[in-house]
Amino acid sequence: MRTTTAGLLSLLVLAVAGVCASGAPAGAQQGALEQEFRAAAAEYGVPAELLKAMGYVNTRWEMPPEQSRDGGWGIMHLVRNNTTDTLGEASRITGIPVQRLMTDRAANIRGGAALLAQAQQGSPEDLNAWYEAVAEVGGGRLYANQVYETLQSGASATISTGETVSLAPHSGASPQGVLSSQSSADYPGAIWYPASSSNYTAANRPSSHPIDKIVIHVTQGSYASAMNWFQNPGAGVSAHYTVRSADGVIGQSVREKDIAWHAGNWEYNQTSIGIEHEGFVDDPKWFTEAMYQSSARLVAYLCKKYDIPIDRQHIIGHSEVPGADHTDPGPYWDWDKYLAYVRQYAGGSSGGYRQVVDNADIITSGRFSASSGWGWSRYSDSRYYWNYRFARPKAVSDTAKYRFDIPATGDYAIYAWWPSNPGYNRATPIGIKTTAGWRWVWVDQTRNGGRWVYLGTFNLSEGDEWKVQVSRWTSGSGYVIADAMKVVRR
Repeated sequence: MRTTTAGLLSLLVLAVAGVCASGAPAGAQQGALEQEFRAAAAEYGVPAELLKAMGYVNTRWEMPPEQSRDGGWGIMHLVRNNTTDTLGEASRITGIPVQRLMTDRAANIRGGAALLAQAQQGSPEDLNAWYEAVAEVGGGRLYANQVYETLQSGASATISTGETVSLAPHSGASPQGVLSSQSSADYPGAIWYPASSSNYTAANRPSSHPIDKIVIHVTQGSYASAMNWFQNPGAGVSAHYTVRSADGVIGQSVREKDIAWHAGNWEYNQTSIGIEHEGFVDDPKWFTEAMYQSSARLVAYLCKKYDIPIDRQHIIGHSEVPGADHTDPGPYWDWDKYLAYVRQYAGGSSGGYRQVVDNADIITSGRFSASSGWGWSRYSDSRYYWNYRFARPKAVSDTAKYRFDIPATGDYAIYAWWPSNPGYNRATPIGIKTTAGWRWVWVDQTRNGGRWVYLGTFNLSEGDEWKVQVSRWTSGSGYVIADAMKVVRR
């Protein structure tokens, strides 16, 4: 503890408040969170309002039972990871053992106050003069902005102990501009805050890998701490987007074309977009209407952009990823409400039916089949996924087949994808199994490569069977290509 005049005054304040310097109980009011904030603020000469705003941003004034994903502990988010040790530094300054800082609420708040005082080196009355110190303690200016926005608007919450805590609005608090232009993000209106290149894989999706799933996550910490963690080269994790609880602000950390490391399953990482949501899985207060609606607008945008079905098979929780040892988004996430919003913002009351089968599904799902007469290639960058199949024209019954699971008999639109190359076949036969038998269309594969090409609408029978095939039985010398097929019912 300091031995300056300010420190002696702090001791006097603590004594009057009935709280000993160690943070141990000394009166009936000691357990009150408000008291703990004010005692710590007085001890270290920092603004109590600022400490409270930091605690609100970090955990909504709750004491989490475990560390956050970046190694942060408690209301003040004292961090210990491979690059940062504010937990250890707080212990050094205060003399409080690390284990106690991790688990004791009052001690944790004292640790945060000590760090803030050390970063500031002075006690200015103007709250805005503490901005850089808040950024230093919290891991960056994104965090400081979130704290100062909370100071501006004020906050109130009834915490799990039953205590109601309030922070009055401070209209003079001023967040500072720290982020890139909004136009830099893929999603209109998102804030671009890029992850370290060490935390994702550069790719060229959907040409290199299809995007057919969205994975919903919860940060287990604050919006700022999650996005700052993605910027840490040693984190080994990232997500494409993060949604803030209070107002639905969206930050983007990884380009949609690139592969974020979010799912804990490489195949799912390759073919999905990961969206983090600020909060904790066991505290429903974080899942606000602003968050649900903002996230749903983003997902509707992504579903339309990448033709992802709006259903629970394609919009999933992190806990549903095979092999992922996670529980998010947890039992309080309202899937029914969320998908209803997504469908509303996508412009329809139902998700319809969409299924894509790629030639690579011979490995992943068995929905593609071709003989050894069909070669493999990755030559063209405009392929749908990581490769495609090719064969020379020949008058033989040797088709590449695609299996679809049709939910109900009815009319379905059929699309085909092949790479772009002027040397391919000009009359490639594609067969569709309709309720009236096989119907054939012929496509010029020297044109329209690298995109979905509409083949027509056909009446298909309910059932899971081989519905589409590409034949080699045609004229010309150019290769016949079998890449990806899509069936859609609006």
